[in-house]
Amino acid sequence: MIGIPLAAGVWIPIFGWKLNPMFGAAAMSLSSFCVVSNALRLNFFPIRDAKKDKKIREKRNTQKGKEKENEIMEKTMKIEGMMCGHCEARVKKALEALPAVEAAAVSHESGTAVVTLKEAVADDVLKKAVEDQDYTVVSVQ
Repeated sequence: MIGIPLAAGVWIPIFGWKLNPMFGAAAMSLSSFCVVSNALRLNFFPIRDAKKDKKIREKRNTQKGKEKENEIMEKTMKIEGMMCGHCEARVKKALEALPAVEAAAVSHESGTAVVTLKEAVADDVLKKAVEDQDYTVVSVQ
């Protein structure tokens, strides 16, 4: 508590105390040593030990005693004609407007749209949604 004001020169007008630069350098070195040694001391504590962690139980959706699988399907569409971020936004908005589409990731740079579906959708439906925005769908995989 005394060292920081002493180094700043606060005690010079009050008590006339001055800090020799050699003691300041020694205090700085000691401070760095304390920080590093405390950081290394943390290796002795079992911080990453998972023994006391709470176990996670899996929630299963059951339907009449059988497990219901939530299948999320992805389809990749190759699209021509997209030139900018505005084009991406138009295609993304058109695809996400479909009820079975959960999300769409569109890139004008690669000319693709990766569509995540909640349920099965015909390729023609996806193709029509994009072509209604005046873009050409080359393929749907």
